[in-house]
Amino acid sequence: MHPSSSRFATILKTIALGFAVTGYAQNDILAYAGGAGNVRFTYVHALTEGAILVAGGADNLDWLPADTKRVELAGAPPAGASGKTAFLLLVRPDLSKVGTVLALPKDVAKSIRWVKTSGAPGAPTGELFISGENAGGYFIAKLDSNFVSGVPSKLAWFFQAKAKKDIAEKQPWDVGGDGRVVFASGEAHSPDWADVQRLDADGKPGIVEHWRNHWTESGSDWQGAPATANPNGKSTRSAIVFKMTGRGSLRSWTDADYTAQTSDGNGGTKQGRWPWDYYFSGPFNSENPGSSPGGPGYTGYKWGRNPVGHPQAIAVDRRTNDIYLGGNNQSKLPDGQPDFEPFVIAFTKDGKQKWWQRLYKETPQNSTPDQYVDGLAIDYGTEGALIVLARCHGNNVINFWSGNKIEHPKSPKTAFQNSFTGKSGNIHIGWLGRMTLDEGTMLHSTYVAEWADTAKLDGKPHPDPLLDGWPSPNGGWPDVNTTRCQPALHVDSTGNIYLIGTGRRVITTSNAFQKMPKMDEGESKWSDFVRVYDRELKALKYSSIITGAWDAKTKGSPTSDVKLEGVFPIQGGVLITGYAPLSKDGSLPAGPDVPVKNAPPWAAKSRTGEMGVIGALHFAK
Repeated sequence: MHPSSSRFATILKTIALGFAVTGYAQNDILAYAGGAGNVRFTYVHALTEGAILVAGGADNLDWLPADTKRVELAGAPPAGASGKTAFLLLVRPDLSKVGTVLALPKDVAKSIRWVKTSGAPGAPTGELFISGENAGGYFIAKLDSNFVSGVPSKLAWFFQAKAKKDIAEKQPWDVGGDGRVVFASGEAHSPDWADVQRLDADGKPGIVEHWRNHWTESGSDWQGAPATANPNGKSTRSAIVFKMTGRGSLRSWTDADYTAQTSDGNGGTKQGRWPWDYYFSGPFNSENPGSSPGGPGYTGYKWGRNPVGHPQAIAVDRRTNDIYLGGNNQSKLPDGQPDFEPFVIAFTKDGKQKWWQRLYKETPQNSTPDQYVDGLAIDYGTEGALIVLARCHGNNVINFWSGNKIEHPKSPKTAFQNSFTGKSGNIHIGWLGRMTLDEGTMLHSTYVAEWADTAKLDGKPHPDPLLDGWPSPNGGWPDVNTTRCQPALHVDSTGNIYLIGTGRRVITTSNAFQKMPKMDEGESKWSDFVRVYDRELKALKYSSIITGAWDAKTKGSPTSDVKLEGVFPIQGGVLITGYAPLSKDGSLPAGPDVPVKNAPPWAAKSRTGEMGVIGALHFAK
């Protein structure tokens, strides 16, 4: 899964890391780290050449071993982060030692949230990029080295993305193989502004030739394409504007495009070549935006309360530099009830639209659940695919594509969890879809919806021995409960899909590090979990909760005392990172610690404050 790129790269890595190269941990590891530093581990990334990067934030770095090499990264302006120090640990593949810690100066950011590389999975590590939340929204920066050729000492460039609330917290961005970064900024579902832009390899805003909004150096803007035709002068930056008033980035501009019947990705059609055609009675007029037709649209949908939509997820194919965006917007059903509608849209590297999909069947009855796109990932396998992590709030027969109703001939015509079941509507649950990169055609899908504590099941054990006697999610119509997944989403070289989330009666596999009691074994507990689905989304390879132990025979089990935020595949297993938060009054949460196992010397076996959590868990040899 992560082979060494070459003997030369391995030698360079050994020098840069300052310790001998070892293989990934062979035994399960789960441990705390941080002591009194109020430490949070927010992400984990395994370099192709073997070493592991652990990102996070803390009050200080005093909890690290004294012999840890410490590097303060130059090149970041102070931005205000409540006294936090954002850091990046370089850890041996077996997690036994921290070789180096890179730290931004205090107060630059709350933490380093994401670590990404311009190299495709399995290829030599390319350039390294990081991001983190700060007072201005979030920053994106490029490191001056990648640990293979040497230890980074400064930021090659630093860019401040102005953002608020969800965009600042989730930080949707990705980097291509060319080193150019596509990112979201602004405030979602607001009266203000949100957009998606691209930075050139030097970290400065750049041009995407066939996107529709372009600005000159003087600040004048133009709606049109290509960017080189800007009548106001030379274009210096481009954007997809997620604001519907006066902007037509996501609407058709001609009658032919507005009325076009395009593939819905699953054997049917939908109207319009752009996702926001849904809410308007005709195409956008780029020459006179104020005269553009308003709503309702052709099925009675109207635009929602705020003019700004939500750019939620971004993925860039490292091989082609094609761009994939996931988002949603507020809308109104024909009876005036509020709603949220999702979409995924694909562009070539120069901004020409490839396709877009709504992720469900378009009908005149519309889709009443609120729907969101929380994450995107690229499957770099032989055929390739786009993995979509979505979410719905509420249920209706018109919801995300059911796993047993995928029309593609390669679909197994079933999924691990075909559909939303039960009677509970006021809940959020997840959905995974696998789509072709070139057309957005559905290949496979499954819901990610864990059961309610008292769900009634058909009692028949699932035939797969890995399911450990749990019933099939497709048996009967059991009540499911809120299941929220993090945007950290990864695919390994065989197409297995890795995610983390929070649920109640979480299905765990026979090879789980920590199992959830079944219905006849006692009380469940809100728990964070790590899960691996197979390529076709019809089976689990691994599923384990990660939480403090509890007495399953006692009512009123405490809520999850671990928050998982990072997941990354390794050979035969998975890396996870997160933190154990304090209670609102600043004390330790009630309940026992997580089941610590094989804690490395630099980590800890129990909590002494808010502490990071790190693990290497295995499910295959």
